[in-house]
Amino acid sequence: MSSNPAQAAPLPAGLSANAFSSLFGAINGLRNRRALIALMGCLVGGVVLAGLLGAMSTRMGFVFTLLAALVWIVAVGTGINAAGLLHMDHARGISPRSTVDALVYGLMCIPKLIALGILLFLVQLAVFIVIALVLFFCKIPFLGPLLFTIVFPVSVVVAGVTVLGLFLCMLLSLPAIWQGATIMRALAQTLAIARSRIVEAILLLVFVWLLSFAVALIVFGVLGAGLIPTLGLSASVVGFGGLGSMMGGMGGLGGGMGSMGGGSGFGHAVAGGIGFAVLWAVAASLVLQVYLLGLCLVYLRVTEGLDLSATEAALRHKLDEARLRANELGDKARAAASRAANPPTPAASPVPPAPMQPPPYPPGAMAAGGAAAAAASFAAPAPATAVPPPAYPPPSAYLPETPPPASTDIDLSFDDVPAAAPTAPSPTPTYSPPAYVAPPVQPPAAPAVPAASTCPQCLSAITSDDVFCGVCGYRLR
Repeated sequence: MSSNPAQAAPLPAGLSANAFSSLFGAINGLRNRRALIALMGCLVGGVVLAGLLGAMSTRMGFVFTLLAALVWIVAVGTGINAAGLLHMDHARGISPRSTVDALVYGLMCIPKLIALGILLFLVQLAVFIVIALVLFFCKIPFLGPLLFTIVFPVSVVVAGVTVLGLFLCMLLSLPAIWQGATIMRALAQTLAIARSRIVEAILLLVFVWLLSFAVALIVFGVLGAGLIPTLGLSASVVGFGGLGSMMGGMGGLGGGMGSMGGGSGFGHAVAGGIGFAVLWAVAASLVLQVYLLGLCLVYLRVTEGLDLSATEAALRHKLDEARLRANELGDKARAAASRAANPPTPAASPVPPAPMQPPPYPPGAMAAGGAAAAAASFAAPAPATAVPPPAYPPPSAYLPETPPPASTDIDLSFDDVPAAAPTAPSPTPTYSPPAYVAPPVQPPAAPAVPAASTCPQCLSAITSDDVFCGVCGYRLR
C-alpha cells in the first residue's frame, strides 16, 4: 500500500515553501502497486494487441491498422484513468477501490474526456475564427497596415492565452472527472481556477513536470545504459543488426511472423522490437505514476476553499443562451429550407368570362314562328333564377290566313284541313314537328323614282330626263 502524503499534513492555500515541498510526495506514486499494475498492464497489453493487429494488417488491409491504433488508444486511456483514479483515492485519504473497479471506471471516463476535448476544441476554433476575421480587415488599403500594428500583437497574446488556458483546463479537468464530477462541474472548476488561482496552478504544474522529468531521466537513463551493450551482444551472438534492424522488424511484423519459426535473423529482430516496446511501456508507466499523483495533489491544493456555485451557475446560463441561439438558428435554417423546397404559388389572375355563343339553329322555331322566332332564339338565354319570359307571338304575316267568319266564297272540299284520326293514348307522347307553312308571295317592288336634282344656273328642281331647265332654259346636257 502506498502512503498518503495528503494525510501527513493539511494542504495550505497559496504559494509557499510548504506548497512546493508537499509536491515531492508525488514520488510516492511509485509505491502504489495497484495503480502501477493497472497502468502497466494496460500499456503492455495495448502494445501486444496493437502489434498482433498490425501483423494482420499486412494481409487483411488498412482496417486492421486502424483497429490496432484504436485498441492502443483505448488501452492507454483506460490505464491512465484507472491509475489516476487510484491515486486520487489515496490523495483524498479514502479507501482505494479494487483494480478491476478502477479499470471499469477508467474505461467509462473515456467518453467524458472525448466530449470535453471536443468542447474545448470548438472554443479554440471560435477564437481563431474571430482572429481571422479581424485580420481580414487589415487588408484595407492605407488603414490596414496601421490596424495590423495593433491587431498582430493582440492576436498573438489572445491565441497564446487561449491555447495555454485550454490545455490547463484539460489537465485540471482530469482529476475532477476521476473524482466523479460531471463535464459541467469539471469545466466550472477549471474556470474558477483560471479566474482566481491561475498563476499558482501553472507554477505548481511546472514543478510537477520538472519532478517527472527528473524521474524520467533516471528511468530512461538506466534503460539506455543497458540497451547499448545488450544490442551489441545480441548482434554478435544471435546475429541481427542492431537497433535499426530491430525497428525495421517492428515495422515488418507481419512478414517476420512467418520467418521467426525458420530461425532467421529478421525473426529475432521482430521479437526484439516487441520486447523493446514492452520495455518502453514499463518505463512510461513508472514516469506516469509520479506525474499522475502530482497532478492530483495540485488539483486538491488549487481547489481547496474555492467557491464553484457562482461559476457553475454563470456557465450554465451561458450554455443555455448558446443552446437557445443554436435552436433559433436551426429553426430559421429549417424555415428557409422549407421555403426553398416549397415556393409560394402566385395568386391566380381572374379569368375573363367566355364570350356568349349563340345557340344552335333550331329548325322547329323557324317552322313555327318564321324569321322573327329564329332571331329570338339567338338571343342570350335568361339566367336560371329568372322567371322565364312569356312566349313571343309570331307576327301574323307569317301565320296561315284564316277565313272570315261570314264569307260568300264557295268552300271547296280540298280547302278543309282533314281531321286527325283518333289514336290510342300512349304512356309517352312522341314529338311531331309542326308542318312547314310557306310565307306568302310578296308583291313586286315599285319602279324607282328618278332622283331629283337642281339646275346649276337657277337652282330650280329638275329631273334626270330634262334637257333644258324649265325655268331659265339652261341647257343641262
